[in-house]
Amino acid sequence: MHKIAQKRWSEKIFRAYDIRGIYPDEINEEAVYRIARAFADYLRIESRSRANLKIIVSSDARTSSPALKEALLDGLMEEGVEVIDAGLTTTPMHYFIVNKTKADGGAMITASHLSTPFNGIKLVKSEAMPIAEGFGMAEIKNVALRGIFEMKGEKGNITKKDFINDYIAFFENKFSSLKNFQLKLAACAGNGMASILLRKLFAKFPKLKIEFLHDDLDMTFPNHEADPLKEENLKDVQDAVLKRKAALGISFDGDGDRIGFVDDAGNIVRGDIITALLASYFVTNGDRVIYDLRASRVVREEIEKKGGKALESRVGHSFIKALMREEGAVFGGEFSGHYYFKDFFFAESAIFALFTIMSIIQNSSKKLSELARPLLRYSKSHEINFTVKNKEKTMDKMAAQFPDSHISYLDGIKVEYDDWWFNLRPSANEDLLRLNIEAATPELLSKKKKLLAELLAQ
Repeated sequence: MHKIAQKRWSEKIFRAYDIRGIYPDEINEEAVYRIARAFADYLRIESRSRANLKIIVSSDARTSSPALKEALLDGLMEEGVEVIDAGLTTTPMHYFIVNKTKADGGAMITASHLSTPFNGIKLVKSEAMPIAEGFGMAEIKNVALRGIFEMKGEKGNITKKDFINDYIAFFENKFSSLKNFQLKLAACAGNGMASILLRKLFAKFPKLKIEFLHDDLDMTFPNHEADPLKEENLKDVQDAVLKRKAALGISFDGDGDRIGFVDDAGNIVRGDIITALLASYFVTNGDRVIYDLRASRVVREEIEKKGGKALESRVGHSFIKALMREEGAVFGGEFSGHYYFKDFFFAESAIFALFTIMSIIQNSSKKLSELARPLLRYSKSHEINFTVKNKEKTMDKMAAQFPDSHISYLDGIKVEYDDWWFNLRPSANEDLLRLNIEAATPELLSKKKKLLAELLAQ
């Protein structure tokens, strides 16, 4: 048995959906080395095999990523792993590579949209199935915290390979009908990982006219945070759409797995409205679609209108992906801008979502604003955060205030009436409750928002 030297790091880095913390105080090279070894050990137990593992390793371009990636590789080498080093990738590209190579798992050094000094790791099993809360994270955490590992025999090996051309070819073949489609776009990479592929990808679709924004790779994020869920980060795209009279604006997050949309009128199109459009495109009679419970009722209505079955999920990619596989769903959508596709290994892909939206525009001969307008038939709030001391007790008290409602406990509480609903769910890492409300009219929304704020203040 081998016990490595102690160096301070924080167990708080193990989050619900990934591993993430401040470098080097919370996450550092020792933490990543331990996690690498625990990850390989977990994959062997999962596969019930002592044979050599094949694991894909990649990273984003943060200043701390090379050092953390080296520690990751060191840990995997000690475990005798066959590593394919894919270099710099987006998160969906990483998932693509894990599937293309039929690897036993994958590890990507990234902290998604978060700015310096954050960094982290996303871990997946074979077929890019996520490791998260309830899906292997606790087992890896426990072994990594102990820091006691068996001495292995022969060390592993590393093969370097660039998969960007394979990745671009996947979309070129999948969406060949867009080869002759003329459309003007404004595309913001947010200085994140989408910068490595957007120009090369769009070059395969020569009729698309693209204005590129912030597509020089710089993960200090000098222009704005790479998080399209926050409206202020879409302002430059909105301005470019209006100035250039573009048909569509798009903005990516830091690791390239989420995407925000702006229509031809310069309006932000919410994630649940995009979910409704994408669901309508994929669904035929009997197909299943997964959506997170924060979404507008319009999502369920549009799915059922096409003869599909709408299934609500907890918030979070690990829950949605697991439910998609279980149900054989054709599509899944999340309010945050994650969109999941059966035809993309039941994983999320911002590029797949973009090309599908362009296909919808092409097939309908309608502008995005025209497609979205009939779906905006309810009034919906932004997500509102409330600081509370006891999240569970507060949610119980709130549920008791609405005894005549239909209440679901899938993710926090969801209280539903015929003409309005709200969801109150706990933050995984902070003393916060997150509130989403939707109502039949703006007046009712305002009234209920005031009521809930007063109740929570008590």
